[in-house]
Amino acid sequence: MFRTGAIKTCAIFALVLFCLCSCRKEKDGGSSAPLACAISLKGQEAGGSSLLCGYNHHLLHRFAASRGRLAEIRLAGNGEAILDSLRNGSLDVVSLPYSDSLAPDSTLVTISVDSCGLWVFRSASADYAGYAGNWLKEFRRSPDYAIERQPYFDLYNPMKRVSADFISPYDSLIRVYADTLGWDWKLLAALMYQESRFHIEARSQAGAYGLMQLLPKTARHYGCTDRLDPEQNIRAGVGLLLELRKRYQKIAANPDELTKYTLAAYNAGSGRILDCINHAKHLGADVSRWENVAAVIPQMQDDSVASMSHIKHGKFAGRETVSFVRQIYSYRNRYHHICP
Repeated sequence: MFRTGAIKTCAIFALVLFCLCSCRKEKDGGSSAPLACAISLKGQEAGGSSLLCGYNHHLLHRFAASRGRLAEIRLAGNGEAILDSLRNGSLDVVSLPYSDSLAPDSTLVTISVDSCGLWVFRSASADYAGYAGNWLKEFRRSPDYAIERQPYFDLYNPMKRVSADFISPYDSLIRVYADTLGWDWKLLAALMYQESRFHIEARSQAGAYGLMQLLPKTARHYGCTDRLDPEQNIRAGVGLLLELRKRYQKIAANPDELTKYTLAAYNAGSGRILDCINHAKHLGADVSRWENVAAVIPQMQDDSVASMSHIKHGKFAGRETVSFVRQIYSYRNRYHHICP
């Protein structure tokens, strides 16, 4: 009899606890599942002077973490009816630029995000939108607000700026991964600026994406599964740089020459650079120095050179690669002058 009563009591207690937890989840927005987010770039200037996508990405992750959730963030597709995805529950929040006019809609709730746009929730999640609005207000009042915000909105051309306390919003990550390479962190920052201008949403005509402009297959190989995630993209790019560097350690005369070869291969691919090295050797040049190899690159467009047995990848219009290496060093040198 006692045991039966105890079992009933435990069962009732468990049911009450379950109900309390369920109520708490309902009040907190429904679940601890990842917050499904989309960022719309409609109306925003591609490669503009502000890193609006990166800023919203940062804020959405911080807000989700404040509610004990992860954020899964994607870009809205071209022509996608993104607000319909919000209404049908496929998304929890959509980030829109102010340039998008949002007509009054009883099914949606909007809150202002700084001066850069709106977060939109469905009306069924009005409480959660309220949490987001309060969180953003508290964030704007915090002493860290200006420090965190400035690098996203005060992006600068290194060839024009006189001084700065930062290079990008991702300086701390760049420092960590530059140490992995044994590079000056400003050199890695210069590579990233050259590739993406620090836009996490950057995408090339060839399909390369992110801060380090990685092709999808390469990104996946080095563990980058989220194209917008800054750390994943930087880590994958550095993984590729480490792999490329190994191929020139027995060729380069010194660490600086090794870095130039690595950058050239990052831009053109190791096969193309090997063709250039082989042709420079064929001409009797000292291939331990990148400039000697770069000097023969204009010849790589000639049909007579492309048909030689030591050329495996055909004609190569490599002037962009020569300029790429030179430009990165130029940016690095400027960063040393303008940023402590």
